Amino acid sequence: MEDFNNDTLLSFQNVSVTTGGNQRLKDITFDIKKGEHWGLLGLNGSGKTTLLKVIAGYVWASKGYLESWQGTYGKIDIQKLRQQIGWVSESLDDRYRTKQTSTALEVVLSGLFASIGLYETFKTEDIKKAEYWLDFFGIYHLRNTPYLHLSQGEKTRSLLARAWIAEPPLLLLDEPCSGLDVKGREEFLSSLEHLLHLDNAPALLYVTHHLEEMPSSIQNVLLLKNGEIMTKGSKYDTLTDEYVQRAFDVDARIVWEQARPWLVISSPERC
Repeated sequence: MEDFNNDTLLSFQNVSVTTGGNQRLKDITFDIKKGEHWGLLGLNGSGKTTLLKVIAGYVWASKGYLESWQGTYGKIDIQKLRQQIGWVSESLDDRYRTKQTSTALEVVLSGLFASIGLYETFKTEDIKKAEYWLDFFGIYHLRNTPYLHLSQGEKTRSLLARAWIAEPPLLLLDEPCSGLDVKGREEFLSSLEHLLHLDNAPALLYVTHHLEEMPSSIQNVLLLKNGEIMTKGSKYDTLTDEYVQRAFDVDARIVWEQARPWLVISSPERC
Protein backbone atom coordinates (compact mmCIF):
# COMPACT_ATOMS: atom_id res chain seq x y z
CA MET A 1 0.00 0.00 0.00
CA GLU A 2 2.07 2.93 -1.29
CA ASP A 3 0.18 5.70 0.53
CA PHE A 4 0.40 4.07 3.96
CA ASN A 5 1.48 6.86 6.30
CA ASN A 6 4.31 6.28 8.78
CA ASP A 7 2.07 7.70 11.52
CA THR A 8 -0.64 5.14 10.77
CA LEU A 9 -0.72 1.92 12.79
CA LEU A 10 -3.74 0.32 11.14
CA SER A 11 -5.71 1.07 8.01
CA PHE A 12 -8.98 -0.72 7.24
CA GLN A 13 -9.96 -0.54 3.58
CA ASN A 14 -13.53 -1.72 2.85
CA VAL A 15 -13.17 -4.67 5.22
CA SER A 16 -16.13 -7.06 5.34
CA VAL A 17 -16.34 -10.26 7.38
CA THR A 18 -18.76 -13.13 6.85
CA THR A 19 -18.72 -16.17 9.14
CA GLY A 20 -21.22 -19.01 9.29
CA GLY A 21 -23.19 -17.40 6.51
CA ASN A 22 -23.70 -14.21 8.56
CA GLN A 23 -22.15 -10.87 7.76
CA ARG A 24 -20.38 -9.58 10.87
CA LEU A 25 -18.74 -6.48 9.38
CA LYS A 26 -19.52 -4.55 6.20
CA ASP A 27 -17.27 -2.10 4.34
CA ILE A 28 -15.25 -0.95 7.35
CA THR A 29 -12.87 1.86 6.41
CA PHE A 30 -10.93 3.85 8.99
CA ASP A 31 -7.39 4.46 10.26
CA ILE A 32 -5.78 4.34 13.69
CA LYS A 33 -2.72 6.55 14.02
CA LYS A 34 0.09 6.38 16.55
CA GLY A 35 -0.99 7.60 19.96
CA GLU A 36 -4.67 7.99 19.04
CA HIS A 37 -7.29 6.85 21.54
CA TRP A 38 -10.50 5.48 20.03
CA GLY A 39 -13.73 4.32 21.59
CA LEU A 40 -15.48 1.52 19.71
CA LEU A 41 -19.16 1.64 20.66
CA GLY A 42 -22.34 -0.18 19.75
CA LEU A 43 -24.92 -2.67 20.93
CA ASN A 44 -24.08 -6.32 21.52
CA GLY A 45 -23.78 -7.97 18.12
CA SER A 46 -22.81 -4.76 16.34
CA GLY A 47 -19.42 -6.16 15.35
CA LYS A 48 -17.12 -4.66 17.99
CA THR A 49 -15.38 -7.86 19.08
CA THR A 50 -15.21 -9.15 15.50
CA LEU A 51 -13.31 -6.01 14.54
CA LEU A 52 -10.81 -6.62 17.35
CA LYS A 53 -10.36 -10.24 16.24
CA VAL A 54 -9.62 -9.03 12.72
CA ILE A 55 -6.87 -6.78 14.12
CA ALA A 56 -5.38 -9.67 16.12
CA GLY A 57 -5.58 -12.04 13.15
CA TYR A 58 -8.07 -14.46 14.68
CA VAL A 59 -10.69 -13.59 12.05
CA TRP A 60 -9.85 -12.77 8.45
CA ALA A 61 -11.48 -10.27 6.12
CA SER A 62 -13.80 -11.81 3.54
CA LYS A 63 -13.45 -8.68 1.41
CA GLY A 64 -11.17 -5.66 1.52
CA TYR A 65 -7.83 -5.58 3.28
CA LEU A 66 -6.11 -4.42 6.43
CA GLU A 67 -2.69 -2.80 6.54
CA SER A 68 -0.60 -2.63 9.74
CA TRP A 69 2.69 -1.03 10.69
CA GLN A 70 4.16 -4.49 10.05
CA GLY A 71 2.68 -4.79 6.56
CA THR A 72 -0.43 -6.15 4.86
CA TYR A 73 -2.42 -8.86 6.65
CA GLY A 74 -1.94 -12.16 4.87
CA LYS A 75 1.67 -11.29 4.04
CA ILE A 76 3.07 -10.79 7.54
CA ASP A 77 3.96 -13.02 10.50
CA ILE A 78 0.71 -12.70 12.43
CA GLN A 79 2.17 -14.23 15.61
CA LYS A 80 4.90 -11.59 15.63
CA LEU A 81 2.26 -8.89 15.19
CA ARG A 82 0.19 -10.27 18.08
CA GLN A 83 3.21 -9.96 20.35
CA GLN A 84 3.15 -6.22 19.66
CA ILE A 85 -0.52 -5.78 20.52
CA GLY A 86 -1.66 -5.55 24.14
CA TRP A 87 -5.07 -7.10 24.85
CA VAL A 88 -7.38 -7.05 27.87
CA SER A 89 -10.67 -8.94 27.70
CA GLU A 90 -13.06 -11.07 29.71
CA SER A 91 -12.01 -14.11 27.67
CA LEU A 92 -8.39 -13.56 28.76
CA ASP A 93 -9.58 -13.50 32.37
CA ASP A 94 -11.42 -16.78 31.76
CA ARG A 95 -8.27 -18.41 30.38
CA TYR A 96 -6.26 -17.40 33.43
CA ARG A 97 -8.85 -18.95 35.71
CA THR A 98 -7.52 -22.33 34.56
CA LYS A 99 -4.05 -21.41 35.87
CA GLN A 100 -4.71 -22.27 39.48
CA THR A 101 -1.31 -21.22 40.90
CA SER A 102 -0.38 -18.22 38.74
CA THR A 103 0.41 -15.16 40.84
CA ALA A 104 -0.25 -11.58 39.81
CA LEU A 105 3.48 -11.21 39.11
CA GLU A 106 3.50 -14.28 36.85
CA VAL A 107 0.45 -13.03 34.97
CA VAL A 108 2.21 -9.74 34.22
CA LEU A 109 5.46 -11.50 33.25
CA SER A 110 3.59 -13.66 30.74
CA GLY A 111 2.83 -10.50 28.78
CA LEU A 112 6.48 -10.43 27.68
CA PHE A 113 5.87 -13.65 25.77
CA ALA A 114 2.21 -13.18 24.76
CA SER A 115 1.46 -16.49 26.49
CA ILE A 116 -1.09 -17.74 29.00
CA GLY A 117 1.22 -18.91 31.75
CA LEU A 118 5.01 -18.90 31.83
CA TYR A 119 6.87 -21.38 29.64
CA GLU A 120 10.05 -19.45 28.88
CA THR A 121 13.01 -18.36 30.96
CA PHE A 122 12.82 -14.81 32.25
CA LYS A 123 15.54 -12.58 33.67
CA THR A 124 15.92 -10.61 36.88
CA GLU A 125 15.31 -7.39 34.93
CA ASP A 126 12.05 -8.88 33.65
CA ILE A 127 10.87 -9.37 37.22
CA LYS A 128 11.85 -5.80 38.11
CA LYS A 129 9.96 -4.53 35.09
CA ALA A 130 6.85 -6.52 36.03
CA GLU A 131 7.04 -5.25 39.59
CA TYR A 132 7.42 -1.68 38.33
CA TRP A 133 4.19 -1.89 36.35
CA LEU A 134 2.35 -3.64 39.16
CA ASP A 135 3.34 -0.66 41.33
CA PHE A 136 2.36 1.80 38.58
CA PHE A 137 -1.14 0.32 38.51
CA GLY A 138 -1.39 0.24 42.31
CA ILE A 139 -1.22 -3.51 42.97
CA TYR A 140 2.46 -4.12 43.80
CA HIS A 141 1.47 -5.38 47.25
CA LEU A 142 -0.46 -8.19 45.54
CA ARG A 143 2.45 -9.41 43.38
CA ASN A 144 2.67 -12.81 45.11
CA THR A 145 -1.09 -13.28 45.47
CA PRO A 146 -2.64 -16.03 43.31
CA TYR A 147 -4.56 -14.47 40.44
CA LEU A 148 -7.69 -16.37 41.46
CA HIS A 149 -7.63 -14.69 44.88
CA LEU A 150 -7.66 -11.16 43.46
CA SER A 151 -10.81 -9.06 43.30
CA GLN A 152 -12.23 -8.51 39.83
CA GLY A 153 -10.85 -4.99 39.76
CA GLU A 154 -7.40 -6.20 40.82
CA LYS A 155 -7.50 -8.89 38.13
CA THR A 156 -8.35 -6.31 35.50
CA ARG A 157 -5.49 -4.04 36.55
CA SER A 158 -3.07 -6.99 36.55
CA LEU A 159 -4.21 -7.82 33.00
CA LEU A 160 -3.65 -4.18 32.05
CA ALA A 161 -0.10 -4.41 33.43
CA ARG A 162 0.34 -7.66 31.47
CA ALA A 163 -0.85 -5.98 28.29
CA TRP A 164 1.53 -3.05 28.73
CA ILE A 165 4.72 -4.71 30.06
CA ALA A 166 6.14 -5.13 26.55
CA GLU A 167 5.13 -1.51 25.80
CA PRO A 168 3.27 -2.31 22.56
CA PRO A 169 2.28 0.47 20.15
CA LEU A 170 -1.37 -0.67 20.23
CA LEU A 171 -3.65 -1.63 23.10
CA LEU A 172 -7.01 -3.36 22.62
CA LEU A 173 -9.42 -3.28 25.56
CA ASP A 174 -12.55 -5.37 25.05
CA GLU A 175 -15.19 -4.53 27.67
CA PRO A 176 -12.48 -4.19 30.36
CA CYS A 177 -14.97 -2.96 32.99
CA SER A 178 -17.20 -6.02 32.63
CA GLY A 179 -18.00 -7.42 36.07
CA LEU A 180 -16.57 -4.45 37.96
CA ASP A 181 -18.51 -2.53 40.58
CA VAL A 182 -18.40 1.28 40.53
CA LYS A 183 -15.33 1.47 42.78
CA GLY A 184 -13.45 -1.14 40.74
CA ARG A 185 -14.42 0.57 37.50
CA GLU A 186 -13.17 3.97 38.60
CA GLU A 187 -9.91 2.50 39.97
CA PHE A 188 -9.31 0.76 36.66
CA LEU A 189 -10.11 3.88 34.63
CA SER A 190 -7.78 5.91 36.84
CA SER A 191 -4.97 3.41 36.17
CA LEU A 192 -5.70 3.54 32.46
CA GLU A 193 -5.64 7.35 32.44
CA HIS A 194 -2.17 7.28 34.05
CA LEU A 195 -0.99 4.98 31.26
CA LEU A 196 -2.49 7.13 28.50
CA HIS A 197 -0.64 10.20 29.77
CA LEU A 198 2.82 8.62 29.50
CA ASP A 199 5.12 10.04 26.83
CA ASN A 200 5.18 6.63 25.10
CA ALA A 201 1.47 5.91 25.59
CA PRO A 202 0.04 3.39 23.13
CA ALA A 203 -2.70 3.91 20.61
CA LEU A 204 -5.90 2.61 22.16
CA LEU A 205 -9.02 0.94 20.84
CA TYR A 206 -11.47 0.74 23.74
CA VAL A 207 -14.59 -1.39 23.27
CA THR A 208 -17.69 -0.91 25.37
CA HIS A 209 -21.45 -0.61 25.08
CA HIS A 210 -21.61 1.49 28.27
CA LEU A 211 -20.65 5.04 27.37
CA GLU A 212 -19.88 6.04 30.96
CA GLU A 213 -17.09 3.44 31.05
CA MET A 214 -15.12 5.33 28.44
CA PRO A 215 -12.08 7.16 29.88
CA SER A 216 -11.83 10.90 29.34
CA SER A 217 -8.62 10.52 27.29
CA ILE A 218 -10.60 8.93 24.47
CA GLN A 219 -10.48 11.46 21.63
CA ASN A 220 -12.35 9.71 18.83
CA VAL A 221 -15.29 7.34 18.54
CA LEU A 222 -16.32 4.72 16.01
CA LEU A 223 -20.05 3.94 16.29
CA LEU A 224 -21.08 0.55 14.89
CA LYS A 225 -24.55 -0.76 14.15
CA ASN A 226 -25.31 -4.10 12.50
CA GLY A 227 -21.68 -4.46 11.45
CA GLU A 228 -21.49 -1.08 9.69
CA ILE A 229 -19.97 2.23 10.66
CA MET A 230 -22.72 4.64 11.58
CA THR A 231 -20.32 7.52 12.20
CA LYS A 232 -16.69 8.12 13.19
CA GLY A 233 -14.58 11.05 14.35
CA SER A 234 -14.30 13.35 17.35
CA LYS A 235 -16.26 12.04 20.35
CA TYR A 236 -18.09 15.36 20.62
CA ASP A 237 -19.23 15.11 17.00
CA THR A 238 -20.19 11.42 17.11
CA LEU A 239 -21.77 11.10 20.55
CA THR A 240 -24.69 13.37 19.84
CA ASP A 241 -28.20 12.64 21.06
CA GLU A 242 -29.26 11.74 17.52
CA TYR A 243 -26.46 9.29 16.79
CA VAL A 244 -26.64 7.64 20.20
CA GLN A 245 -30.39 7.18 19.95
CA ARG A 246 -29.98 5.50 16.57
CA ALA A 247 -27.01 3.36 17.59
CA PHE A 248 -28.48 2.09 20.85
CA ASP A 249 -32.19 2.14 19.97
CA VAL A 250 -33.13 4.19 23.03
CA ASP A 251 -34.76 7.55 23.70
CA ALA A 252 -31.92 9.23 25.51
CA ARG A 253 -29.60 12.21 25.67
CA ILE A 254 -25.89 12.66 26.39
CA VAL A 255 -24.57 14.59 29.38
CA TRP A 256 -20.84 15.40 29.47
CA GLU A 257 -18.99 15.39 32.77
CA GLN A 258 -15.20 15.92 32.86
CA ALA A 259 -14.92 14.83 29.21
CA ARG A 260 -16.81 11.59 29.86
CA PRO A 261 -20.23 10.93 28.28
CA TRP A 262 -23.15 9.78 30.39
CA LEU A 263 -26.30 8.36 28.86
CA VAL A 264 -29.53 9.66 30.38
CA ILE A 265 -32.58 7.61 29.42
CA SER A 266 -35.74 9.61 28.91
CA SER A 267 -38.58 8.73 31.25
CA PRO A 268 -41.58 7.19 29.49
CA GLU A 269 -44.66 9.35 29.44
CA ARG A 270 -47.35 8.30 31.85
CA CYS A 271 -50.92 7.96 30.72
